Amino acid sequence: MLEETRQREKLAKLEQLAKDVQEYDISELELLRAAGFIKPKRTPVQAKFYNPETGQTWSGRGQRPQWIVGKNLDDYRIRETPQPWWPERSKPKP
Repeated sequence: MLEETRQREKLAKLEQLAKDVQEYDISELELLRAAGFIKPKRTPVQAKFYNPETGQTWSGRGQRPQWIVGKNLDDYRIRETPQPWWPERSKPKP
């Protein structure tokens, strides 16, 4: 009897969900994300350390790479953000 009541409640919830999906125009992807079946993609972390000999970079997360083990991190720290090779033109002042 308890299982039967639970099934009725489940069907009522599913019917309400179907109505809400139609009413609010919810896509399948949005529904899967809300239910937790699809996780958002991680954005890559910007590099904080640079090896000038090989060009390798490290974000500072996870295990240290061999090229930086036992060395001073400040010697390899990226101090300024890289700029585009072609500077953008500034807007003319009115």
